[in-house]
Amino acid sequence: MLNPNAAGLCLALLTALFWGALPLAVKQLLPVMDSVTIVCLRFCVAAVWIWILPDRSAPRPAAPLSRRDMGLLVLATLGLGANFVLFNTSVGYLSASACQILAQAGPMLLLMGGIFILREPFLPVQGVSVATLVAGLLLFFNVRLADLFSGGGDFAFGMMLGLTAALVWSIYGLAQKVLLRVTTPTRILRVIYPCCALGLLPASSPSAVLNLDFFQLCCLAFACVNTIVAYGSFTRAMNIWHSAKVSAVLTTTTLFTLALEYLGHAAFPAVFPLERLSLLSSLGALAVVLGALGIALGPMLHSPHLHLHERKRRNPERGPGR
Repeated sequence: MLNPNAAGLCLALLTALFWGALPLAVKQLLPVMDSVTIVCLRFCVAAVWIWILPDRSAPRPAAPLSRRDMGLLVLATLGLGANFVLFNTSVGYLSASACQILAQAGPMLLLMGGIFILREPFLPVQGVSVATLVAGLLLFFNVRLADLFSGGGDFAFGMMLGLTAALVWSIYGLAQKVLLRVTTPTRILRVIYPCCALGLLPASSPSAVLNLDFFQLCCLAFACVNTIVAYGSFTRAMNIWHSAKVSAVLTTTTLFTLALEYLGHAAFPAVFPLERLSLLSSLGALAVVLGALGIALGPMLHSPHLHLHERKRRNPERGPGR
């Protein structure tokens, strides 16, 4: 049996792998199924799973939420639902790797929101990390910046969708941070998942499933179980390992996407198109990962003895975005 450190590392890597593979699967579905339908089906499966899953960390009975907490729960629901739809839609306009690079802006925006809204401490290393991440984004998209600032074309629209997805995810993350002071992640998601599924159902077209071929059906099945496996692994990792270490490992999600994109193209070039990265774009991807890593490790550097408190309270602060 693996010790907690090894088990936590393996579970965090499994989460990063599944999140990294997600945009590759979604990209195969978008030609025949709209993003709202994909997200609605994913939320339906996740809602069934979250209600079957026992919430062993919660005391019984559950304490009622205040009016403010109910408002935050509504905000978290809207934020996560919008994040899923916007991220999945952006995959249709950008490469899988570009979508994951943009998604790394989420933790940066969450950090800034925590500083300015929740009055959390700001470390010099986090400031350097934010600057590194922004510089990495500019380097990664260096050849397309003209398209972005001109405001036209599919690339600019995809960038807008990806950045907006990161923004609404940070809003979800901030709301969840406050809610985790009074309830558990499972209880939060038992509200969010069914509400998102029901809210998106009128705008979805489940009959589009009939138009999928076998490979696309497999991609849809993977996308639906992705949230279950990734979030289940993530939650378990947070329960047995330091949250900052888990967050640091999750910064490798972008690297998994890049690697899987290359492997998929090498095996099936007609199915998995490859975006050729220049040296500057490759350096930009590395800078984005390093910047996200610095942001994730900031709390650990701020409080070297944080792991002592983690054993008393191990509620994850990062949600299953995407």
